[in-house]
Amino acid sequence: MFLASSKPFSICGRWFLTTDARHTKYCGGLAPGDERGRTCRQIGAKLGRAKRERADDHPIKAIYNRRMNTILQSTKRKKLDENTAQIMKRLAKSKMERAISDVDYANGSYKQEMEQSALLAEAQKQMK
Repeated sequence: MFLASSKPFSICGRWFLTTDARHTKYCGGLAPGDERGRTCRQIGAKLGRAKRERADDHPIKAIYNRRMNTILQSTKRKKLDENTAQIMKRLAKSKMERAISDVDYANGSYKQEMEQSALLAEAQKQMK
């Protein structure tokens, strides 16, 4: 048996012994203060999923980052004026935030709305 690392764990702060060589982050006991009666491991898994959703390589953010790079390059090459680029950036950010919070939108029209031509058309419509 191996003793877990010297730092207390982020959910319950308790020490525990591992029974194999795996790096265990959370114990299997009930989490203190959890009104639903979940274990530390269940809460840790949920926290891990939330961190993965906020990761920079998340597919929704990858589309956003690609679009932001395209807008930046188009601005540098004088294909877009600065005002239009700012509106497109603001639109892209709002669409990315909506896609993160709304799964149906993310799986539906998000990708099409983040196309360069679609963002440009919407930005030009807002400028009028």
